[in-house]
Amino acid sequence: MRAETIENYLKTIYNLSSDNRAVVTNQRLADRLNINPASVTEALRKLHELKYVVYEKSYGTRLTAIGSKMAIDIVRRHRIWETYLVKELGFGWDEVHEIAEELEHVKNDKLINKLAEILGNPSYDPHGDPIPDAKGKFQKNKFISLQEAKAKTSYKIMGVSDHSPVFLKYLEKNQLIIGADIFVKDVEEVDGSLLIHCNKKDVIITPKVAGNLIVKAL
Repeated sequence: MRAETIENYLKTIYNLSSDNRAVVTNQRLADRLNINPASVTEALRKLHELKYVVYEKSYGTRLTAIGSKMAIDIVRRHRIWETYLVKELGFGWDEVHEIAEELEHVKNDKLINKLAEILGNPSYDPHGDPIPDAKGKFQKNKFISLQEAKAKTSYKIMGVSDHSPVFLKYLEKNQLIIGADIFVKDVEEVDGSLLIHCNKKDVIITPKVAGNLIVKAL
């Protein structure tokens, strides 16, 4: 397997496993990578032989200690590049994911650590995702998805789970950007949609959108 292919699999498994706390099924991995399930199975068997993952056909896949370290290194490179592209080069937060997908494969710790230093060693990237430090440690937080929010409560938007340009542009159009304060006026019992107040206007948020917004209670 090519090195880039290995890294893409490890990072994707890590992200789908809730930071390696859950087993990932072949179907979820195939759907995320947009690859035929049979090809995913073959790749996982090779990664198992390389001792990067523990793969059981009827159970799923989890990263080994070695695989987890590699995945976290990739995540660190990706998120630092995203931050650098936004803060230093002026890219929009809806433009940087695909560029960082290419740059994350540049394995040079000195370069990544220098970029982090220039940025002030940030704990979060432009999408609010935590950036592991050079030792692979993440800053702990008590953030939740907006889908878990309670009515009559104020929150601050801290991040997004969906990095697609379409979703990010939707958030910008409605001024639902990172750092924005929102007030949940009501939660609809029928379908889970939320009526929120943000930037002096009311907005109805669907469960899908709410599930991709990360917030903290104020």
